[in-house]
Amino acid sequence: MIRTIAFSTLLLVGCTFAQSTWFGGIAILGIAPDISILVLIWVSYRNGLVEGSVSGFISGFAEDFLSSSPLGFHAFIKTAIAIVTAILHGSFYIDKVLLPVILGFVGTIAKALIAWALFLLFGENIHVYSIFSIGLWIEAAYNGVLAPFVFLLLGLLSSILETEHRRR
Repeated sequence: MIRTIAFSTLLLVGCTFAQSTWFGGIAILGIAPDISILVLIWVSYRNGLVEGSVSGFISGFAEDFLSSSPLGFHAFIKTAIAIVTAILHGSFYIDKVLLPVILGFVGTIAKALIAWALFLLFGENIHVYSIFSIGLWIEAAYNGVLAPFVFLLLGLLSSILETEHRRR
């Protein structure tokens, strides 16, 4: 379990760093995909509550240091998404295309809704998506389209990203 958390957290932080530095080249209308959310969804769904939540919290905390968001903002969002995804653990079979697309799209919308709820609680220093802005829908669609590819690549790394008793 500790090995899974360590590798998942490193991968999530690496994805966050790549998103903030290199993904500008693949941005659509200035919107880059959020690969770290897709990785978090995969890890949480495949492993359950502990691994995803801990990895999400630690990587979200690291993202808070990389961004100008208040400390704990991304940590809360990623932990909440990990918990909701982990609750679904074992409920569905993840096929190759349809469920990853749905999880990537819905995960992005959930990220926006959680950010909006935090904005209502804590005020104006928090970046929120407008439900009517094209940016949210581009990011959600982008993440949905990329999710099957990301999930496929993560499946190749399942020996280090899944807790051993879950791989059976």
